[in-house]
Amino acid sequence: MDSTLEIKAKLPIEELVGQYCQLQKKGRGFVCVCPFHNDKRPSMQVSPEKGIAYCFACNSGGDIFSFYQQIEGVDFRQALKDLAEKTGVKIESGAPTSGVKKDQKERMRECLDAAQALFAKSLTENVNAKEYLEKRSISQEQIMQFGIGFAPDSFSTTYEHLLKQGFSRKEIVDASLGIQKDLSEGRIYDRFRNRVTFPIADGNGQVIGFGGRTLGADDAKYINSGETALYNKSTVLYGLHFAKEAIRKTKTIILVEGYFDVLACHKLGVANVVAASGTALTEQHVALLKRYADKVVLCLDQDAAGKKAAERAFLLCSAAGIPVNAITLEGKDPDEAANSHPEEFKEKLEQSGRPYLDILIDEFAEGDTDSSEAKRGVLTSMIPLLDALLSSVERGHYIGKVAALLGTTEVALKEDIETLRVATPVPVATVDTLEPTEQQEQKTEGFNSTEITLGLFVLFPTLRSHLSALIEPEDLFCSALYTALKDAPDTDLLTLEMLALPEEFTERASILLLFCEHHGFSDWSASLAEREIQKNCRAANAQLLQAKQRDIAKKLMQAHKEGNTAEAVKLQMRHAEILKLAKMAAK
Repeated sequence: MDSTLEIKAKLPIEELVGQYCQLQKKGRGFVCVCPFHNDKRPSMQVSPEKGIAYCFACNSGGDIFSFYQQIEGVDFRQALKDLAEKTGVKIESGAPTSGVKKDQKERMRECLDAAQALFAKSLTENVNAKEYLEKRSISQEQIMQFGIGFAPDSFSTTYEHLLKQGFSRKEIVDASLGIQKDLSEGRIYDRFRNRVTFPIADGNGQVIGFGGRTLGADDAKYINSGETALYNKSTVLYGLHFAKEAIRKTKTIILVEGYFDVLACHKLGVANVVAASGTALTEQHVALLKRYADKVVLCLDQDAAGKKAAERAFLLCSAAGIPVNAITLEGKDPDEAANSHPEEFKEKLEQSGRPYLDILIDEFAEGDTDSSEAKRGVLTSMIPLLDALLSSVERGHYIGKVAALLGTTEVALKEDIETLRVATPVPVATVDTLEPTEQQEQKTEGFNSTEITLGLFVLFPTLRSHLSALIEPEDLFCSALYTALKDAPDTDLLTLEMLALPEEFTERASILLLFCEHHGFSDWSASLAEREIQKNCRAANAQLLQAKQRDIAKKLMQAHKEGNTAEAVKLQMRHAEILKLAKMAAK
């Protein structure tokens, strides 16, 4: 059996998508919130029957390979390799590839793995690094589990080691393991020096970069890998591959700030914990959180920076429709809380905290809420937070709480909010968070009249006598499907497997049929289907002929411009033929 078919047989589409999204049963298939855009309702259709997961709002998805490529940001070659490993399918090697240059991302992964092996070995040989981790209460078990290492205190040890392993200067720099400050000088320095290293992995646990904590007097306590073809800090959550299983069970993600915070929670047996990777939380991070969980719990540092980060996280998550809780710590951060009050902290983690706005309102209540200046301060702080709530019911609930806090009525508070809102910028308002306009939704439908007509012929094969009314399309997919339908056996029930459709078009055809079913076309009566097929045939013919007319008109102008009289005559004759066809098709 072909390896791709064997992988598909062993890994149903709903099983793969279920590893990233929460599926809801609907009819013969499933739906889920689309992981490829800021989806506010389950827009992705998952069809086990067709082996397709597709979102018609953003035109993303496909079979297991297409879905995996998009969600993991890999090419087909890497997707094939990864899914083969998941399913235990052996990929048969083809022709010898010793003379073929390896894919850039694959070489980068190998380079990062080689660096990881070096850092792990260096840790066993460095007393200071081992003592530092022991002081931070990091066990040998966690060192092994999280792949913690040590980058030697040298400007070139890592670089020279990787050169000896067969990696080029460019590959080392591209993997963000070396820095070439002066291109004219040509010297390359190690990016990570005298630092405890934390491998940063993708969702499958493959190393894509590193974070490093200095053991010296560097100005930057922590540094991360630079942006590479594998590592984008705005889309990576540290510890996600360790947290996936626990997140699926709890439907909750605990968000902390740093590497040691993640380790501290794991040490207490709480695994559904992740951290932003070397940057503030982004919309891309939130989209990733939404794929996995129903709720986000903030467990951030208690200083001013931590409180600001919590507010930003609340705004971003709320705008995406994710409920946000928070945990109030007695220590300065989760790492300290885990070491000073482990049982109490573990209980807080397992109880998932309290709603973030409840905690914030309680904090305001402990301060001054009597003076007009203080009341205005509370209002100014609360307006963007209330605006971020998508639910009118929830917003009304918290307006009531704030009104009670300030000793006023909800009506008066709403009036003040409207007055102050004009002068208060909304921190989170991007194109991605807005509902698509009618025009945008029309653009995202993804299929033209010709394709829909052909899809209807597959659903209603007894009406294929009307196929002759459709002008044979010229684009490759439609032409292939048109020909396959002409040659299909006479039957009351037609499936894609019964059509002689080239393999490269089967995925598109499956998505087309899913589109038709999603819009309820398969539930039509035969008489309704016949009317719609006739109507779509006319529309498809008109679109095709209009496109031909535009193309000929453009070529005719060019021929006149170049003084090519013979070509112009041919084009005019062709134009007349199309006009005649258009009149016949309109009847």
